Amino acid sequence: MSLILKISKGILKGIGRFLEAFLMFFMSYFSVMIIGALIPTGEIFEEGDYTMYVISNGVHTDVCLPVKTASMDWETFVPISDYPKVNHPKYIRIGWGDKGFFLDTPTWDDLTLKTALNAAVLPSGTAMHIEYEEQEPTINDRCRKLLIPEENYIDLVDFILNSFQVKNEKPILIPNRGYWENDNFYEAKGNYHLFNTCNSWTNEALQVAGIKTGIHVLFQDGILYHLPEK
Repeated sequence: MSLILKISKGILKGIGRFLEAFLMFFMSYFSVMIIGALIPTGEIFEEGDYTMYVISNGVHTDVCLPVKTASMDWETFVPISDYPKVNHPKYIRIGWGDKGFFLDTPTWDDLTLKTALNAAVLPSGTAMHIEYEEQEPTINDRCRKLLIPEENYIDLVDFILNSFQVKNEKPILIPNRGYWENDNFYEAKGNYHLFNTCNSWTNEALQVAGIKTGIHVLFQDGILYHLPEK
């Protein structure tokens, strides 16, 4: 009986230590999430050479840029031939995220526990999600319109280009994995994990562009909170 009690105490002590470590991790993660989101950096430009957008689907954020400007023609980098049903795109919507999550979750109904845990817990490979849009985005509570000066736009473009894996100076297409007729996935640099999410990428893109955002953002609210609603 004493042996059983000793084993039971050991198990309970182990469980207690695990719960204590989990609680400490949760509190640390929550603190990073809140503090990083609330502390601002950058500014909202009152004037700019171009109009851009930050768009959320409720969880994931993208940047949306004009296809052609004086400093960048996105069709020369992301081939329009990858999008046979797209004719005259005006904007390009760009996001970065967990490759497995992107490819295996076209809708939230397709989300599985395994996919969610892999994305959240394990450092994993990443992909760029590209959509060519033929219409200007509609402003709403998940879509924010911003002005950006030329020099800041160039910095933003350089950051985005450097997020792609390339071969022969072109992004590497992940074939036949787009959700719709106007989108595709491409191989990306970097690893996705709890402290480096899809929204962290958008947040860093805005920081590079000098646009107001949180100092370290993990979720969409830390980005949208700092951007004007109209």
